[in-house]
Amino acid sequence: MNIRNIHYIILGFIDEEPTHGYQIYKYLTDPQGIGMVWKIKITNIYGLMDVLEKNELIQAAKSQYNEKEYPPKKYFAITQQGQEQFKAWLNSPVKHGREIRQVFLAKVYFTQKQNEESFQNLVKDQIKECQKWLQNINQLPQEEQEFNRMVRSYRTMQIENTIAWLQRWKS
Repeated sequence: MNIRNIHYIILGFIDEEPTHGYQIYKYLTDPQGIGMVWKIKITNIYGLMDVLEKNELIQAAKSQYNEKEYPPKKYFAITQQGQEQFKAWLNSPVKHGREIRQVFLAKVYFTQKQNEESFQNLVKDQIKECQKWLQNINQLPQEEQEFNRMVRSYRTMQIENTIAWLQRWKS
């Protein structure tokens, strides 16, 4: 099955501690946390977790029944395979500029919780990746049409600004 970025974000929360679907929803919608950059409906959480379980990236850890809460909560823990895949995703730069706003910032969220070194490595690697994007744009043949020049100019400025923004966070 296709594992998407949102799956990795869910793995990140489960990696911190075994948890249940509704708690993950609360993490994802926290306006002081990942909810600043990621939006999801609660109805999608359980389907996403089902994919993770079928791919053996998470497993049921326990069920908890509380008379005041219904239905019983099913807690999930991350598997070794899940941890490996999450770490690989977390420590790699995003490959497209459109992923900076959500995916890269989600990675920042988790690396900052780990330690400063992980965060700094992610920032440095992302700067290198952005520099590759800039090189690729500069190697394209120069277009004569105004629209093509306009698009190239926009993309170039966007990447240069992303690099400048990343440099501000590099120590």
